[in-house]
Amino acid sequence: MKTKIYIFPIFLSCILFVTMLTSIIIFTNNKNTTILGVWWWNNRLDVSYLNFAKDNGITEIYYYTSSFDEKTNEFIKQANKRDIKVFWLDGDYKWIENPNSLTVDLNKFFNYQNKFEYKFDGIHLDIEPHQHPDWDKQKNQLYYKFIELTYNLRITYPNLFIAYDIPIWMNDKIEFHNIKKPVYAHIIDNCDKVTLMSYRDTSEKIYESAKDEIEYAISVGKSLNLSVETGENIDESFITFFDEGKSYMYQEINKVRKLIPKNFGMSIHHIYSWYNLKP
Repeated sequence: MKTKIYIFPIFLSCILFVTMLTSIIIFTNNKNTTILGVWWWNNRLDVSYLNFAKDNGITEIYYYTSSFDEKTNEFIKQANKRDIKVFWLDGDYKWIENPNSLTVDLNKFFNYQNKFEYKFDGIHLDIEPHQHPDWDKQKNQLYYKFIELTYNLRITYPNLFIAYDIPIWMNDKIEFHNIKKPVYAHIIDNCDKVTLMSYRDTSEKIYESAKDEIEYAISVGKSLNLSVETGENIDESFITFFDEGKSYMYQEINKVRKLIPKNFGMSIHHIYSWYNLKP
């Protein structure tokens, strides 16, 4: 009895494997020439996550910590050895109405910078005023206070690299210092960089969601990062790549890169869920 050989399924499997491998190779080969950031919300993760970040082309980490100590110094040291910049990550919508609490945290940040050998490259703030319990009633006032906070930080710390996370829908026009423009434009004006939370699961939607911010950033000579989500249990499946997995996400990121200026980057939220994302 002759053994049947099913050529087509074997051939198709080979094609799929080569396609997946090609997307991963193209993605990681970009690591020396393109910006790729990642949020690092858990400072208890072991070095395997840092190696994963390096192997997958990460150039900058947004590292959350509330304890500026030797552990932080060692993390930045290990990241720098892997040619990765580290930015201090923190955020609280309460800062909008109580900026003094942010000042307290910034003083801790500067004390660390002055004391330890391995330093942050700047700060990366995730403030998100829409989390305020009175957002629906006080949206314009909260927008104004958010813009005012970013303006005051820029004036107070002119030599500090400051970046902000903002969502893709901050299009409301707010007047600040007699200039009326979209909220995202004010924020871009007041910082070195914006990371736009362009959380969609196709390259077309990622780019389309960010077109206005991209055009404005180019017009004022600023750069920004677009970003993707990898988390589970997100309200809408089109927001995250959790269902699609790593290889598909890499393909879409590479497509986005072809649509944006070379000095723009991409960011991934966040290291833990990305690390555990299916291939």
